[in-house]
Amino acid sequence: MTDYQKIVWLASYPKSGSTWVRCFLDAYFLGSVDINDLVCSVADDTSTRYAVGDGSDVRKFPIEIQQLTRPMALLRLVRAWNETDHAQKMPLFVKTHAAHMVTNGIELLPAQLTHSVIHLVRDPRDTFLSFEKHMGLDRKTALKAFFDKYRTLTDDKRAKMHDFISSWALNTQSYLNADTHNVRTFRFEDMRRIPVETFSEILRHAGVDPDHDRVEAALEAVTLDKLKGQEKEVGFKEASPHHAFFGKGEVGGWKGKLHPFEERKIVDRCKGAMKLAGYIGKRAA
Repeated sequence: MTDYQKIVWLASYPKSGSTWVRCFLDAYFLGSVDINDLVCSVADDTSTRYAVGDGSDVRKFPIEIQQLTRPMALLRLVRAWNETDHAQKMPLFVKTHAAHMVTNGIELLPAQLTHSVIHLVRDPRDTFLSFEKHMGLDRKTALKAFFDKYRTLTDDKRAKMHDFISSWALNTQSYLNADTHNVRTFRFEDMRRIPVETFSEILRHAGVDPDHDRVEAALEAVTLDKLKGQEKEVGFKEASPHHAFFGKGEVGGWKGKLHPFEERKIVDRCKGAMKLAGYIGKRAA
């Protein structure tokens, strides 16, 4: 009997470390990284994967109609994966920024196709500053977008479908509160602080028995300085026209950059998820 529960989701709100993880996967499984040709994972947002079969440009449909195509597109992806040699060697990693929700009657992460979910989270105060730069928004507009529970992302230049990401708080809580889909949350701060242990656990949750030496070598190949250097040398197709994609990966970099009023506003609007993730309260670390 065919196993369709193959997708290992790399799920996160934008600017939380998913591209770094994707680069690591290439370094781990292939031994090399080309930031413009990551082959050990795919994104869930290109219109070709969502084609309805008659050549229509699905991006022109209302979002509730676009979403109707999502489960079948993901099923086609899994079926195609099952027919490759890779299916016996590594998981099917799929990056998504979608919230873990049912919208317009559609489960954005279909349980029937899901093996597990690697949820990446980053302190919203740091995430917000990266999000603001990437989007090229002024502070007031960026805050409004960060808190918008109906927020979607799209990019016509990259044939990108509408991703329903919601607000940082609702997106994050949708994974932290999940009692299905075998979700495990990994903090960006731990990826920076204890990288070998954290990336090893990411592999383990995907069903891969990590090789310590390969993990160390892969992490050495994808230091943020090296990824920034590659972007500077050859460019990066996912970079924003407003700012370089790879930053410093600062932890606590929001201090001195956010006005106290802005910091309080983010904490007030995101405090539930921040407590669950250990960014505020007794578990804060």
